[in-house]
Amino acid sequence: MRSAYHYLTYIRRLPDLIKLTWTRDYQDVQLILEQSGDLKYFKIPASFQRYFARGFIVSGLFLTVLILILSVSTLILGVSRARLEHSHKEVYRALLSSAADNNGGEAASLNDEQMVALAQTIRDRDMSIRRFVETSMVIVSEENNTLKAQLETSGLTEKIVKIIQQNSSSGGFSMDSDIQSNPLLRGKVAEELATNRSLREVLYALPVHRPVANFSVLSDFGIRKHPLTGKSHFHTGLDLMSETGDDKVFAVKPGIVVMSGYHPQYGNTVVIRHLNGVESLYAHLAKLTVKVGDKVTTESLLGYIGNTGESSTGQHLHFEILVGGYPVNPQKVIRTAQYVQQIQNSNK
Repeated sequence: MRSAYHYLTYIRRLPDLIKLTWTRDYQDVQLILEQSGDLKYFKIPASFQRYFARGFIVSGLFLTVLILILSVSTLILGVSRARLEHSHKEVYRALLSSAADNNGGEAASLNDEQMVALAQTIRDRDMSIRRFVETSMVIVSEENNTLKAQLETSGLTEKIVKIIQQNSSSGGFSMDSDIQSNPLLRGKVAEELATNRSLREVLYALPVHRPVANFSVLSDFGIRKHPLTGKSHFHTGLDLMSETGDDKVFAVKPGIVVMSGYHPQYGNTVVIRHLNGVESLYAHLAKLTVKVGDKVTTESLLGYIGNTGESSTGQHLHFEILVGGYPVNPQKVIRTAQYVQQIQNSNK
């Protein structure tokens, strides 16, 4: 018997043999056969020899790779089957344990008919769960499409969305261990759940409330002529005026006051830091009622509408929403957040 060393030697020499066969300079071969005194000549061209040899090499390599793939697939299927059998045994033990508890601690003995009925019950329950998961996935997928559409109307750029996701408490969505180990929540289901969680994190970070109860917009978000210089510039927020004379200004979302004082341009200003990198700014206030470090809610009074700082349009509130320091359109953001909240409340 040949030793393993000899086989290893052949395997190591195989690449050199393949290279030699592939690059070999073949010559035309002529065969002479004699039959009943007659000579017959057969010519085997070098090109035919070359194509035959290379075809044999390619076929051999293809079959080898195919065998390896089939072997790995068989191994994976074997492992999956072993896990499935182990899972079935665990379920069976759990059911027997439950039956024993119901019988006062005595081990339950099941006959063949009871075993078949038990197996059928487990199968029916598994199918029901799978149908429920598939139905839920469709609902989640439809909700994701709605949330994506609303996110597009909010005017938030991809960069802004990433800032919110990176500043979320979970640091971006990651599957919990119970979901990862559950075969019913893998693949497409897991992707839809991940997308849904990510979209919710972004939309829930947006303010829902408005800083003034009843107001009209004096100047919108975007490019405008500066009221003092007359030159075109980018207006990073909204200028709001109370329509009822109620000059109270409230926080648009719970957070912590990180600035409360006078700014040369904005006058009396309050800046609140919310979750997920979102901040809100309230400027030109006549009076401040909060200080740095205060924790505020949507019912917290921040101050009163005024005309402090560089302001020539009368008493108004300059209001901004910033994400990671970048200003976003407050009207679109709040309108989107309110719409999403209405959808969630209607689904409860």
